[in-house]
Amino acid sequence: MQQGIVWLDGHLSSLESARIPVLDRGLLFGHAIFETILALEGALVMWDAHWARLRAGALRARLGCPDELKVHKALSDSLNAFSEKYGESAFKRVSVRLILTGGDGLSLQPSRQADGSFMPGRLIVLCREGHGPDEILRRRGYSLKTCLDARSKELVDIKSCSYLWNLMCLDDATLEGFDDALLVNPNGEISESTTASFVWLSKDEGVVCSAPQENNVLPGTTLLCLQNALEALGHHIRWKALRVGEYSNVLACAIVSSVRGLVPVWKIDDHEFDVAQSRKHLELWNQALFSEQLRNCVIPQK
Repeated sequence: MQQGIVWLDGHLSSLESARIPVLDRGLLFGHAIFETILALEGALVMWDAHWARLRAGALRARLGCPDELKVHKALSDSLNAFSEKYGESAFKRVSVRLILTGGDGLSLQPSRQADGSFMPGRLIVLCREGHGPDEILRRRGYSLKTCLDARSKELVDIKSCSYLWNLMCLDDATLEGFDDALLVNPNGEISESTTASFVWLSKDEGVVCSAPQENNVLPGTTLLCLQNALEALGHHIRWKALRVGEYSNVLACAIVSSVRGLVPVWKIDDHEFDVAQSRKHLELWNQALFSEQLRNCVIPQK
């Protein structure tokens, strides 16, 4: 069992002993949203962006969002408990999963208060050590299998816990020997991987590109962080569609997520990219991303 700390209904416990009620709407109906946040020595990376997305997602998902101070208290307690149990080494990089569910209830209809607002949901904080890819995988890069993106647009725009399609695509990819799946819209344009944003570097213009949000892409907080990092270096991300198989103008590509950072992609289906040729670009992106993450850290209030 993986090590970790869980804050649930105001109580702290280990991952092994944490339990949610069988009536929880997140369990029964997938009525839940989440944020995965990187914590560096107890400081939350890109907290404002994560909190804004959680609040917007809660509104669209018919969920009552708790007060920010309550969330900060839960995060602070969880991270402190993690540090006390697992030590400073593990505390340097912690993956924090913040989950908001619809609370308990068998009815499909979300519960509302007398004033019409949604009932406060269940808040869950899950902390575990934030391991990224090992050095071998980071240097080699990911292999990605393209899969049809059949997700609902309404569920792509928020961090919904309804991840079944992503999991099915990921499983199909790994069964065929790939590291992850790359989701493709019906027009044959790449959107994102199952758990990360996708970026690529054009040969002719030398600019970093990523799919526009209308291509069924989640507004990624780490992609926003990378955008800010590149702008500080005088570069800009170009929001541009990339069709499957049309890689003649692609020098390099990578996936980007909060805990993994930026990791190169060496293969999409049967097309291989020269990671060694573009390694300097990729390492520069990753260093810029990490520096920007350090500049955007917030210690949760107690």
